[in-house]
Amino acid sequence: MTETDVFEKLLPLIREVTGARTEQVTMGSNLMADLGAESIDLLDLSFLIEEHFGITVEADEFERQAVAKIPDGQYERDGVLTPQAIEELRRALPEVPPETFRPGMKKIDVPAVLTVAVFVHLIQRKTTQKQQQEAADA
Repeated sequence: MTETDVFEKLLPLIREVTGARTEQVTMGSNLMADLGAESIDLLDLSFLIEEHFGITVEADEFERQAVAKIPDGQYERDGVLTPQAIEELRRALPEVPPETFRPGMKKIDVPAVLTVAVFVHLIQRKTTQKQQQEAADA
C-alpha cells in the first residue's frame, strides 16, 4: 500500500478517536498536541488499526525497538530517557523532528510526540511484513 492509500484508510479512524475534522488531519499532525488525543485514544486507535489493517500495533512498540538496540539495555533511569534511548528513538521515529527528543525527556512523554506519519509508516511496514510472511508460508 502506498503512503496515500494508508493515510486515506487511517483518516476515518483518527477522526473517530479524536473527533478532528478531515482538514485538521495531515501527515505532520501530532495526535495529542494538534488533534487532542489522549493516551486512551491512542490505545483505541491501535485497536482500530488492528481491526482495519489486520496487523498488531503494541503500545510500547517504539520503546521496545529502541531497547533492543541499546547494548546495555539502559533505556531509562528514574523515568528519564537515557541519551542512548533518545538517539534510538530518533532513529526509530524519523517522522518526528529530532529536536523533539531532548535530554531530560521522560519516558511518559514519548506518546506525546507521535504524528499521523508515524502511524502511516508503521502500518506500511507491518502490512508489507505480513504480506511477505503470507507469501513465504504459501
